[in-house]
Amino acid sequence: MKRKTAFPLILSIFLLAGCWGAQNIDHLFYVGAIGVDYKDDQFIVYVAFTSFTGLAKVESGGAKEKSGIAIGKAKGESFNIATDNLYSSIQRMVSWAHVKSIVFTKRALKKVVLEDVLDVLDRYNEIRNTIWVYATDEPLTKLFFGATPVLHTSPYYSLLSNPEEISQQSSFIWPIRLNRFVADIHEPSKTGQLPYLNIAAHNWQEDEEKKLMLNLKGMCFINDYELQKCFDRSKLLGIRWLEKEKSRVTIYVKKSNKVVASITVLHPESKISYQRNGNTPVFNIDVSISGNVIELREKLTEKQLIRLAQKTVEEEIRGLYKLGLKYDIDTLNLSETLYRQNPEDWKKFSKNGKISLTDENLKKINVKISIDTSGKEKLR
Repeated sequence: MKRKTAFPLILSIFLLAGCWGAQNIDHLFYVGAIGVDYKDDQFIVYVAFTSFTGLAKVESGGAKEKSGIAIGKAKGESFNIATDNLYSSIQRMVSWAHVKSIVFTKRALKKVVLEDVLDVLDRYNEIRNTIWVYATDEPLTKLFFGATPVLHTSPYYSLLSNPEEISQQSSFIWPIRLNRFVADIHEPSKTGQLPYLNIAAHNWQEDEEKKLMLNLKGMCFINDYELQKCFDRSKLLGIRWLEKEKSRVTIYVKKSNKVVASITVLHPESKISYQRNGNTPVFNIDVSISGNVIELREKLTEKQLIRLAQKTVEEEIRGLYKLGLKYDIDTLNLSETLYRQNPEDWKKFSKNGKISLTDENLKKINVKISIDTSGKEKLR
């Protein structure tokens, strides 16, 4: 009786499904970043493979190991065809589940490319819709090789893969995730904004050699899936006060075009309000700031410092607005403000989703500043 019971039990063990189809993680290639270029009606796709060997050793308390990076390139008449053309020479199974970012060249920021790429990313379940999105004018191979930080740190900790930590310390141009970027460029009233990367070749050295490093050069503005223009960060100072996610920014207080003080601001708040002046849409901006004095290069009272800081912030915002007027770009997204606050007026004043802006549309910029502390040295 016992033998009859034992035989079916032993047979069932052999019939159990095992993990014979599973892949060892060290046998896979992991795509960490995707690059998209477009030339002669061809999609040119780059993929950067990331090694997690060094990352695993560091996080487990082991010694640092130099992290390698490999780059693949393929062409095709669509984004999907180009990525499929990579497989013939990869020689190992590829995982797309760890993609952290996608970078578009400036010439790839056009409707025919963006619609194709975003359609594939939306359908392919391995790639998350929270990856980071960037623009660049650099050769993509050079950009990806520059994504390896100093001290042999894994590319996992680079600006491409984990920009939030850097932005918490210095919030100027905030990174954008794919889902937000898609939502922005789908809005008929909104001008999308995309961080613009380049390579800093002369700022850093490692082991007595020049070290290429990723750099947030500026921002690109996109409307209706088409690139309008990219600007250097020096021309975009006013954008710091309007982005909702800013956490830490610095006001370089100027007097006669000379920096006389620095104030570090945490979590600035801003609001754009709309009112109608006859047949003209008019906007006012209110900015509320509290900060700490970090540097004082000229003897100033607290009232003098606040007045100069208010003037600096107002000039930065108005300068950003005038930059948009010059190139017909809604840099402050006033069209979206009107759309949110008064859809009926937006329909009346807008054309192709945008309202025609002049100097008359932006009226008051009210800046309220308070000083929390001036450090060990007291203000008068």
